[in-house]
Amino acid sequence: MFTGTPEELQRREQQAKNIAGRIVMLLDDLEALGLGNVGGQLHTPGGIIRQTGRGWTVTAR
Repeated sequence: MFTGTPEELQRREQQAKNIAGRIVMLLDDLEALGLGNVGGQLHTPGGIIRQTGRGWTVTAR
């Protein structure tokens, strides 16, 4: 469990969201290969990565 300050938690959550955004780009690249669905959604500390009709997106929890 995280035991740091609220500011540190916010900074780490932002970092996790940035990493999730990079994952979204990679998932879009995989999907563009047309080799099958990588499937649904991933839950991360920075939000939820969801597949949409137009690719992938990161949303807040």
